[in-house]
Amino acid sequence: MDKWWWKIRYTVKGVVFPLICIQFVRTLLLPTGLDVFILFGLFLIYLGFLLNVY
Repeated sequence: MDKWWWKIRYTVKGVVFPLICIQFVRTLLLPTGLDVFILFGLFLIYLGFLLNVY
């Protein structure tokens, strides 16, 4: 991978987790199909970071 991606990788990982938490609360309060889809996409992104895919 490019070096610039390795520099911002941990910053992106640190930003995605709070977004997942906020989206989870939003999905609990106002569940729509779009909210569930966004939450699933954020979860897949975070899972990719945990498994070092990105």
